[in-house]
Amino acid sequence: MIVAGAIIMHSGWIGRSFWEGAERLVYFVLFPALLFAAVTRTSLASGQTTLMVQAATVGVLVAAALGVLTRWIPGVTRMDWASGIQCAFRFNTYVAFAVASRAWGGEGLAMMAVIVGFAVPLANVMAVSFLANTLHPARLIAELLRNPLLIATLAGVICNFLGLIPPELIYGVLDRASSAAISLGLMCVGAGLSFAGMKSTAARWQGISITAIKLLITPPVVWAACKWMGIEGLQRDIAILFATMPTASSAYILAVRMGGNGPLTAGLVSISTLGSMLTITLWVTVLKALG
Repeated sequence: MIVAGAIIMHSGWIGRSFWEGAERLVYFVLFPALLFAAVTRTSLASGQTTLMVQAATVGVLVAAALGVLTRWIPGVTRMDWASGIQCAFRFNTYVAFAVASRAWGGEGLAMMAVIVGFAVPLANVMAVSFLANTLHPARLIAELLRNPLLIATLAGVICNFLGLIPPELIYGVLDRASSAAISLGLMCVGAGLSFAGMKSTAARWQGISITAIKLLITPPVVWAACKWMGIEGLQRDIAILFATMPTASSAYILAVRMGGNGPLTAGLVSISTLGSMLTITLWVTVLKALG
């Protein structure tokens, strides 16, 4: 689906304006429906689930700390560094939900939704902090409160714990929206692939470093955290799977809006996305073998 999106976009058959509208539809309507349906259907009352979120958070923080070191790559300016460091710890929710759903079903999808619900505020705060000369807490909080993925996850968690389960008629509508979300979301990822900003030597070294942190270092770190915390089974698998995710496409949008290097960020996102096709496959194979 990612490749199909890239081919359709670069063939010129469908214009960029279509993809901008499609991504807004996925982000504001289809994916929130998927998240709410998955979270309300799954039992979340587990100590392992809490530990799973903590292990995933460790991965995000370690990736951010290692990303700081890329500031010393020769030729990397401060704004290039600030634009790129977010690619070390932000994650593509479209790919995360698609893989979790395909490999571990509805329960895996719900576990991934819980991690995303906690990780979205953390990752956004850090990304904005690196890009902004001064951080405006009120504006940032307002942005987070309007985040549709966060709202859907929190609403699902609240309904789950209160036992407010929607009727099957509502689930029927949500399930149809969920089916469209994954396929269209992946095609949007493919449509956003671009390597125009990776022409300089500094950008290439930055790309290698950021991708290594994101795809090669962070997953083993989360695995070690799971082992140390005693996390097993589905929660361990989803925490590690979360750590294997490529960088979020929205990193490009944030970089552009805050005066960063948009083409560089798009290139880093693209390298991460293509590389993750291999690393995700390897990790899913390993986790399934472990049982």
